[in-house]
Amino acid sequence: MRVLITGITGFVGRHLVEHLAEAGDVIIGLSQHGQWPAEWKLKMERVARLEKIDLADADSTETLTELIDRKQPEAIYHLAAQSNPQASMDDPRGSWVVNLGGTLNLLEAVRESSVNPRVLVVSSGVVYGNPSAENIPVREDCPPRPINPYSASKAGADMLAIQYHLGYGLNTLIARPFNHAGPGQSARYVLANLAMQAAEISAGVKQEMQTGNLEITRDFTDVRDIVRGYRILLEKGRLGEIYHLGRGEGTKLAGALQALRDISGHALPQMVDPARLRGVDLPLLVADVSKIRNDTGWSAQIPIETTMQDLFDGFRAKYN
Repeated sequence: MRVLITGITGFVGRHLVEHLAEAGDVIIGLSQHGQWPAEWKLKMERVARLEKIDLADADSTETLTELIDRKQPEAIYHLAAQSNPQASMDDPRGSWVVNLGGTLNLLEAVRESSVNPRVLVVSSGVVYGNPSAENIPVREDCPPRPINPYSASKAGADMLAIQYHLGYGLNTLIARPFNHAGPGQSARYVLANLAMQAAEISAGVKQEMQTGNLEITRDFTDVRDIVRGYRILLEKGRLGEIYHLGRGEGTKLAGALQALRDISGHALPQMVDPARLRGVDLPLLVADVSKIRNDTGWSAQIPIETTMQDLFDGFRAKYN
């Protein structure tokens, strides 16, 4: 299959490339800067071609349309986004420009091209905000109630994808993954941050962990399961539909920390850092994943303990 990936140089993009390459797909990627991260540049260059295009720039639409016409992709994975909810609070305008404007520019480029590939618009489970108890686990028909510019702009991009399907006949569908983690993830994200600090204590360069609220519960899935789900959705998902990707069960952050204690063999003393407490937080967010399971057969396979082990090992290797 010939595929185009926006946001290919990010954390999820790397794992998606590896999965698609194993499946034999021909891969073209779009990046604002047109460069691979140094640590996996050589590996990615062997399996994917990289094109420099800034999706947030409306003037890039014509260039992107020409690229789509030349490469004739059968499928597009739209990953490009400002993907950090907390960062979006500091730069709401920038988050809307990238997440909504970038999606609009991509869909316009597809609409103006000579092909009509299947387009997977990657959203997020955080569009639901803080659902009431009767809406847990969250189904796809739960109304979005976003609490930050990231989730609001993602919900807006979802509506664009649906409108372009219904109004223009584009072959769009929407993936709403819940929290995911795995090797190579930035320590800006909670499980990776906990694993990094555990590795630092294990290596003797730190004595105590700084944490935020460990009582919150999230639906954590390994990123390698998530990208497998993306490909299955593009093959088997129903056009114009929204699909959740998640484990379908919650993990409390305190439990994740305990898993790291078992993995590292250290007590991992910790203190709550007020700077890590969010003004607006979600105490419980778990996905109902019956729709994607029924339509495609996908389910998460990698245990959370494996994800935590791989995260820890990646950070610990820096001190070997």
